[in-house]
Amino acid sequence: MKSKLNPLIFTNRNVVMQRLADAFGHGYDHYESGSVKVTRIEHLVNKFDMNYQALADRNMRARRKRKGLGNAMTIFWLNQDTVYWWLLVTSPELGSHAAHAIEKLRNARIKEERIQLDGYELVELPKPKEAGTRLTWRMNETKYQDWRHAIIDGVRTASSSSLHHLLYRLWASPGFFGVRSQTGKLVALYRAEVKRRNRKDTAEPPKTLYYLRRLKNEGITLLQLIYKTQPQTDSASAVSDADGNKHEDAVSL
Repeated sequence: MKSKLNPLIFTNRNVVMQRLADAFGHGYDHYESGSVKVTRIEHLVNKFDMNYQALADRNMRARRKRKGLGNAMTIFWLNQDTVYWWLLVTSPELGSHAAHAIEKLRNARIKEERIQLDGYELVELPKPKEAGTRLTWRMNETKYQDWRHAIIDGVRTASSSSLHHLLYRLWASPGFFGVRSQTGKLVALYRAEVKRRNRKDTAEPPKTLYYLRRLKNEGITLLQLIYKTQPQTDSASAVSDADGNKHEDAVSL
């Protein structure tokens, strides 16, 4: 059955990270996550909306909130032939929701259950020289230690060109506040190792470490993805004639 639902499936990892942070900031701090092959995403979207109203519009969410009910939403990320998904649900304190009873939801505010993506974790960190906290992404402990080891080993054994490549890979990390702070510490480690080993031929880090600006949504809709991946017959694959008119047997979205 062709889905009537048509959510946007993001294709940019940094957009996904921003939208996950947005959801967390609006109280969607309980979640489940996973991945499916592209061929299964339509079924998953329908399941989440049928069971949890995860694709409800703004008005429906507002009505549920007024009734003392919680809300759910979904975020999808297409990476090659796999769709990674997050089912995000508001805290139980904001209203009851079926997903809390049915799914094994994790609490993203708990250290051991933080949202993780590609070696980064979503955290609340103290604001420098200010009261309160800031919601941001940072490298998880494993990724951060991997970078430390790569820098120490690289300064000891790598060529200048290899170190240049290493530093530019570090600079390509997403420019969230937490990641930027860690990058600064890694650069300090790099400079200390260069000085300690008295290397004269090492590459200099790039001068500017950019902030990640607010990104626009970037992706493909569910129906576009279905059309793109489903097998096409000879008659259905031709969507228009020489005059640009659609054939009656063309696949319709």
